[in-house]
Amino acid sequence: MAALALSGCQSTLKGLSPAQIAVLKQQGFELTDEGWEFGLSGKVLFGSDVESLNAPSTQIVERIGKALLGAGIERVRVDGHTDASGKEIYNQQLSLRRAKSVANVLGTIGMKPENIQLQGLGSSEPVAPNDTAAGRTENRRVSIVVSAG
Repeated sequence: MAALALSGCQSTLKGLSPAQIAVLKQQGFELTDEGWEFGLSGKVLFGSDVESLNAPSTQIVERIGKALLGAGIERVRVDGHTDASGKEIYNQQLSLRRAKSVANVLGTIGMKPENIQLQGLGSSEPVAPNDTAAGRTENRRVSIVVSAG
């Protein structure tokens, strides 16, 4: 816990204000090695071979985007992920299309496209085992990352 608190202090020094960090925490972001991450797993998941967001997921992304902009956080990275089904090159492309679908929603609420970095990570960073249907569902996700630097 002390390490997490220390990391929070370090990220404050790198440009995020305590108020911005409070908004990130309020919205469900967690501090990781990559920065502040909102893992949309469990909240915004995709069907097998699906890249578009459903209405509830779109609303979640809109809420997060508005909160970030309201706190003066204008730059994010959107990481798309897939489960391990199918070919690796296809999964990488699908994960990028998923990231783009989230970026498009962020754009509709006023985030500038040039401030949204996209990454398609395919099945390279699973959060659950791919040998069960439930695990594969968890891995079909997108993460929104706010860099601490």
